[in-house]
Amino acid sequence: MKPRILLLCVLLLPILATAEIYKWRDTNGVIRYSDVPPPSNIKQESMSGKKLVTPTGQAPLAEVEGDATVAINKLKADDLKKAPPTKEEAAAKRAKEAEENKKLEAQKKAELEIKQENCKLAKSKLATFVNGGRMSKINDKGEREFLSDADIAKGRVDAKNEVDKYCN
Repeated sequence: MKPRILLLCVLLLPILATAEIYKWRDTNGVIRYSDVPPPSNIKQESMSGKKLVTPTGQAPLAEVEGDATVAINKLKADDLKKAPPTKEEAAAKRAKEAEENKKLEAQKKAELEIKQENCKLAKSKLATFVNGGRMSKINDKGEREFLSDADIAKGRVDAKNEVDKYCN
């Protein structure tokens, strides 16, 4: 009796272990076989002969835990809720972007002009220190004060650093 029951169990085991097998072509045209259904936008066929439910492309009524397509379906649902922009809205958006681009270009141009002016002033200051001679400045009391050789050397180094900063 026991061998018959064991034989019956062994014969019925493959029936219990059957799984749905799917066949589809991927984007490269390669035929794929899997027990996991392909993405909903790919045409598939079942290998066991059962009729498959065709995807509707709409988001499911309730989220399925562990479903890989939940995020995709949410995005699709959000896209369906959004109405496409009208011609007026699209034109207004393009005009706004063009205005912003124009402002950015004007700002870049102004920054370039300031940098060029700073470069010109830095080169002039460096030329003054390089030409040498006695140099003077006006102090806080309004008196003329002559620069020492150390002050002139320091001024030359500072002017060279300014040229490097603004002229490159």
